Amino acid sequence: MSDCWVVVADSSRVRLFRKGSGQALEEFDVMLNPDSRLREQDLVTDGPGRGLNRSRAGRFAMSESESQREHSEKAMAAELAGRLRQARLDGSLDRLHVLAAPHFLGELRNHLDDETRELIRSETDKNVSRLDPAAIRDQLPEYL
Repeated sequence: MSDCWVVVADSSRVRLFRKGSGQALEEFDVMLNPDSRLREQDLVTDGPGRGLNRSRAGRFAMSESESQREHSEKAMAAELAGRLRQARLDGSLDRLHVLAAPHFLGELRNHLDDETRELIRSETDKNVSRLDPAAIRDQLPEYL
């Protein structure tokens, strides 16, 4: 059975909805990322390593290429993209509407494959993840 899904997401939570009876939305799954709510110092217990500067005497602190919080957000986006891809392959997804916090939406776009990306009917770069289903429905096109 083909279906229209609505993805509502930020870096800490993804809510998946289907079109219910009439124009109402029914929430059918939630994916949580509790690491995104923690402070960086709570996620990483060790400091950056030390490097040796060969041209000068002394050592320097190495820097991280990305924070643990950014890594956690990328992993969440990759997991969601995989879930959407699998739903597309199973035939349970044929249309998709995405409402996500701007930074998370960018990460999700980076992880979506071309075929799944083609299913997107609308994108809204706005964090509405805390709203109730009726308020979320108001953010979507009239016809799903």
